[in-house]
Amino acid sequence: MKERTATFIGHRECYGITSERIYLEIEKLILSGVTEFLNGGMGTFDWMCAHQVYEIKKLYPEIRNYLIIPYLTFSIREKKFFDEIIYPDGFEKYHFKAAIPARNKYLIDNASYALCYVTHGWGGAAQTFQKAIKKGLTVINLGERVDGENTLQEKIPEKRER
Repeated sequence: MKERTATFIGHRECYGITSERIYLEIEKLILSGVTEFLNGGMGTFDWMCAHQVYEIKKLYPEIRNYLIIPYLTFSIREKKFFDEIIYPDGFEKYHFKAAIPARNKYLIDNASYALCYVTHGWGGAAQTFQKAIKKGLTVINLGERVDGENTLQEKIPEKRER
């Protein structure tokens, strides 16, 4: 199923992105064959994506939305957005702070596409974004700045085809 799976990567805070834009990009993924979505449920972008997958399921009821939690005490805002909540096997061995990078690795290892909102090169989202590119995922970055200053585009292609 990995070839039909997309994940979301984004900063805790995100500005300048609309729910409508996310919805359209999710629909493009569905039309290209994606049926499974993996979500880390941590930041604003993750929750915007979770909500939009929940909404788009009204038109495409066959798609599935999964929340991947890094530890059992993880706080879940809206369980209704997800078809299933997954706590990966073996995650009980991770210390609290190590569980989040392990969860991010799980997201990338189990997807072929990454819908992202990454605007700068530091932090967990940027590290996960870099790993997704190195791993060969098809990456779509909605956080790409268009003002010409310090864009990630200068350093990393926005979308990499396999």
